[in-house]
Amino acid sequence: MAGPRITRNPSPYDPLSFHFLRLGQLVSAIIVSSVVAFFVYYLVHEHYKLPWTFIFLLAASLLTVVSLLISSALYFFRTLPPKYNLINNTSISVLWILGLSFLTWNTGWTLGHRCLIVNWKTEAGIMVCRLYKACTAFTVTGLLTTLLCLFLDIKTYRKATQLGKYNQMDVLDHKHPAPIISSPVPQYEHFSNQRADDTGDLGDQKPYRVQESIGVQHFGYSAPTEQTRYDPAHGAF
Repeated sequence: MAGPRITRNPSPYDPLSFHFLRLGQLVSAIIVSSVVAFFVYYLVHEHYKLPWTFIFLLAASLLTVVSLLISSALYFFRTLPPKYNLINNTSISVLWILGLSFLTWNTGWTLGHRCLIVNWKTEAGIMVCRLYKACTAFTVTGLLTTLLCLFLDIKTYRKATQLGKYNQMDVLDHKHPAPIISSPVPQYEHFSNQRADDTGDLGDQKPYRVQESIGVQHFGYSAPTEQTRYDPAHGAF
């Protein structure tokens, strides 16, 4: 016997912009983390102290990958709340900004030179130059895509919040008395309990008459007046 099917609410995000920006985040984070991990490996191997530049860049790139994995699981299997994604992208944006600031401050001179043997002397130096430029380029890309995702989160969160608001109806503010609904049962005139004689004469008593005709508003149909008038000759309506 199959278990109950788990349903999820539709995502408030625009699918095209959502996945495109997150793909840019993922590619940038993977490349930056790979380059920084390469430098960290050789620095640790040579017993050098890790600079803050690599610490911030490694933290920003790895946290971006982890955040994308968790948010993707929520997006496809549950519903990704814009508020949750907004908090994540805000934190990651701060790390990207710090990492890019330290990177441009410490290696800014590298960006203004071409990676030639004249400047770097060896093939290893040329490789390091190219890795620094690639790391800087994809750090900028990671920061821009994260900021755009943050803007998308703010826009989606505001839209979802506005859709959740509603105005109370005027009837709740100004209560009107409920209309009095008259009884559908027709009212009859008072008549004497005196029985008619054998000839059917009621004396001074007026014939028994319905006060109002039976109309559509009572029973859904109208009856002729002759059917609602008392006939003293036959003793029936």
